[in-house]
Amino acid sequence: MRAAARRLVGQSYTASKQLALWRMRRTEPPLVVFSMGKTGSTAIARAIHDATGDPVFQVFRLEPERLAQAEQRYRAAQPPAPYPGARHLWESAYLLRRPPRDDAPWTVVTTVREPVGQAVSAFFHGRARRAEPDDSGDSGRGVDRLVDELVAGRWTRPPVRWFDREFAPVLGVDVYGYPFDPATGSAVIETPAVRVLLLRQENLATAPAALARFLGRPDPVPVPPRNEASTKGYGPRYAEFVASARLPDELLEAAYGSRYARHFYADSEREAFRRRWRGETGASAGSD
Repeated sequence: MRAAARRLVGQSYTASKQLALWRMRRTEPPLVVFSMGKTGSTAIARAIHDATGDPVFQVFRLEPERLAQAEQRYRAAQPPAPYPGARHLWESAYLLRRPPRDDAPWTVVTTVREPVGQAVSAFFHGRARRAEPDDSGDSGRGVDRLVDELVAGRWTRPPVRWFDREFAPVLGVDVYGYPFDPATGSAVIETPAVRVLLLRQENLATAPAALARFLGRPDPVPVPPRNEASTKGYGPRYAEFVASARLPDELLEAAYGSRYARHFYADSEREAFRRRWRGETGASAGSD
């Protein structure tokens, strides 16, 4: 009977969602990895779970209208049961019903990444999900077409706007109002309703010690690589793009002159990123 009931629930998106939301009630107070995608967040979420044994919410959006739009797109794609990838949406829905308060605070880890690198990684991830052709048989011209597609899609805009559009409205925390030392690569923000650890993807080597301090663990929290681009089907094409793409100065100036980039990255780092994407220095493929 129970097995039959589980099968019936699993065949219904609405029933599966409601069951997942009911089970999440056992995760108070919430431990949340809330970040934009392709910033090392999957590796951080898994590391925290492995170290603490506690459930970890991993979410990318908590703005109600955009969450509703994302769920609509997901359901329109009609994925087969048991609805792979829907858990991020359901966890967001659960958290939206229980916003952080002084008497019910959240513990949050968020990750950042230099905006063009994040945009390129998200761009390739999105193309793979849509099963877009990769032009792998046409190396030079294929990369040029991908550059045009990246620019036309304005992929570098979301990362520099993410904290204003997603983070601050829900958590009541303006990260730009707090100091961040690029040399350290991490920072802690504490308010009565939320405690936040900020980590840079470029500094994940220092994340084990930062996570241990933040979570009160006696030992460093290992962060093995997860969801690396090199392991994906588009990995070779992604690596080729990173190594050979030349991006327009207008795009680079908008990304690296943004408040986001200026807050989290030193002047010398931003100039190095500019040179990298102009093709003046070598570059290597990133992860997540």
